[in-house]
Amino acid sequence: MTNFNLPDNTPVIVGVGDIIDKRKVDGPDPLTLLGQASEIAFEDTGIKNVIDYLDAIGVVRFSVDFSTATNQSRFGYSNFPRSLANKIGVKKDISELYSGMGGNAPQVLLQEISKKIHANEIHCALISGGEVLQTMISKLKSGEKLNWEDSAGGEPEIIGINDEGFSKEEKKHYMDLPSNVYPIFANAIRSSKSQSSEEHLRECSELFSKFSKVASLNPKAWFPKFRTPEEIEEISDSNRLVGFPYTKYLNSMIRVNMASSLVVMSEKLTKELKIPQNKKVYIHGSCVLNDIWNVSKRPSLNESPAIRECGKEVLSQAGISLSEISFLDIYSCFPSAVQIAQKELSLDSNDDRPLTVTGGLPYFGGPGNAYTMFSSSEMVRKLRSNPNEYGMITANSWFLTKHAINIFSCKPPQEIDWKKDFIKLQSEINSREIKNFNTKPNGLGKVISYTIVQGRKNLEYGIVIGELEDKSKFIANILGEQSFLKKLTENELLGIKGEVKHTSERNIFKPLF
Repeated sequence: MTNFNLPDNTPVIVGVGDIIDKRKVDGPDPLTLLGQASEIAFEDTGIKNVIDYLDAIGVVRFSVDFSTATNQSRFGYSNFPRSLANKIGVKKDISELYSGMGGNAPQVLLQEISKKIHANEIHCALISGGEVLQTMISKLKSGEKLNWEDSAGGEPEIIGINDEGFSKEEKKHYMDLPSNVYPIFANAIRSSKSQSSEEHLRECSELFSKFSKVASLNPKAWFPKFRTPEEIEEISDSNRLVGFPYTKYLNSMIRVNMASSLVVMSEKLTKELKIPQNKKVYIHGSCVLNDIWNVSKRPSLNESPAIRECGKEVLSQAGISLSEISFLDIYSCFPSAVQIAQKELSLDSNDDRPLTVTGGLPYFGGPGNAYTMFSSSEMVRKLRSNPNEYGMITANSWFLTKHAINIFSCKPPQEIDWKKDFIKLQSEINSREIKNFNTKPNGLGKVISYTIVQGRKNLEYGIVIGELEDKSKFIANILGEQSFLKKLTENELLGIKGEVKHTSERNIFKPLF
């Protein structure tokens, strides 16, 4: 493969490295695991002293390093990018970047690093991310101390939005957990298709069975096991209901020890270091947009204008059509995330292209905010083996809230306008926020979408997004005994009318059967 005549400031991925560690109490700390993944990525570049050229490190925020984490006080790293630099032996001052919270973070960091390379601010960067929740939880349960801390000094540059993904009103009604909210999207999707809950669960199970098939062939997968649609949909001791209609096997698996790293350089530096062309993977399109921030303020629960516009933008930047993408990795925390992305990207459900290169978050593993580090490294490997093909990665955060899509290929990219902003487009998306959300609803209303949430042993409550007779929208909870909540999982609630009452603690909805 001959070298391309590209601008010196073209960003290019030249090294990837992944590591998984299934140990529990005796497993690694986060700094050790990310350090190991980084060393693998350095080795992958083929340049022995590549670390000497680093002038930036970007780290994906750890899930426990955020206001919503129950164990945030256990995370003792004041500046993880600097700690990682010290760990791997960086001997000079470099730019330190730390992402905001969310699953789109790796792709946002990659875009930001690419912008800095294009602007000639930096020339070589390491991006790293992962989780060690398997070990962290095991240690805490056993009563052991973590002793994971490092006061490295300084403050990293925060990349991306780092706000909580829910309002106080939503949190009050338990809409602060992905496992509670994505099932609400699921029921909205099936409402739009006039599906029964059984039909929709079967569709989701068939979809994710295909993801598990990819994971079963991936030696880096946390669960390298094929699951049939029947296994996925059937409720059992090992596959309980989590948020109706989703079973456990349809939920992302966050309790893992996994880390992944990328090395990104300027084209000029790759030539100076004589990095072979067959090592290089270029970014052909990159876009970051948000949907309306609060789920309760969205006019529709089964669509994502941000994914739709991101998709259009990256394909335009790349100068290709979706049909020319050979490898896809659609963010798969829950089936509804995939189904809505399919709709917005115009991906036909009968398309025979796999929707994941790893196996997806429930089966490959969903290491907090860092999953698309792994889809990126695997995409690089796929494209190196297929240098004339294109790959697309989508990523989302919170509740289909923050999005990023990147397109990759070994082929020479068209010139990307890395200075382009999407302020006008973002404003257009935000302008669709509903204006008639009612925080103190009283009276007769109907169910637009809902879920019934189960804990480890029992059904706990329902969550309803509804509409009053005056067309204003509300959120509320359904409370009751086990027998009553079980009845709600066995009877159709979509479109059902009921009485909603505002109380000092929360809004309560009582369906009228």
